[in-house]
Amino acid sequence: MRTTLDLDPAVLSAARAKANADHISLGKAVSELALAGITAPRSRRSRASGFPVMTGVPGHPVTDEAVVLHRDDEPEPDHAS
Repeated sequence: MRTTLDLDPAVLSAARAKANADHISLGKAVSELALAGITAPRSRRSRASGFPVMTGVPGHPVTDEAVVLHRDDEPEPDHAS
């Protein structure tokens, strides 16, 4: 369907980049980006605390033991600078 849209310059730039990279029309790129936004899971925040609520992988619960096992996986920050 043909229509006229006023797009944010950043959105237009992203759509043009996608169109060029995927060798598709600008309209198809805008449609694909819009559909991706519609189907993407929405960020949820706890109403009580305002902190983000993260979802896990089904069948793979995050336990206290798993947190203890992996909490030191990240390197220590370099405070020398």
